[in-house]
Amino acid sequence: MKDNRMDNIVECAYNMDNGYVEVWFTDGNMLRIKCEEVEAALRTTEQSLAKLHRLLDNKPIEYVAMALSGEMQAYCDIEDDMVKGMFGTIVQGYLKKGYNRATAEMMAREFFSYES
Repeated sequence: MKDNRMDNIVECAYNMDNGYVEVWFTDGNMLRIKCEEVEAALRTTEQSLAKLHRLLDNKPIEYVAMALSGEMQAYCDIEDDMVKGMFGTIVQGYLKKGYNRATAEMMAREFFSYES
């Protein structure tokens, strides 16, 4: 059975002043999702949390869809797996260029600090 909640949304916006995503539905109801509480229940890294926050700023409806469907943890897990894979690839690239492992890992961490 299809979940029709997302089809009935009139407006969706992140209110950074109070930390809620506010959702208005066609029937006049309003839903407020406290982002801090949703995110506290997740296993995240700095990168996956930054990705969630970019969603809040740019596509809050996608954040709401994942929060309502229970798919947010899977999203974070996929993001974190991609970063782990990329981290290893970057480290290997620095090792091939002659850097020692400690320096290669430090440089890879620095790369990701700019990505967040």
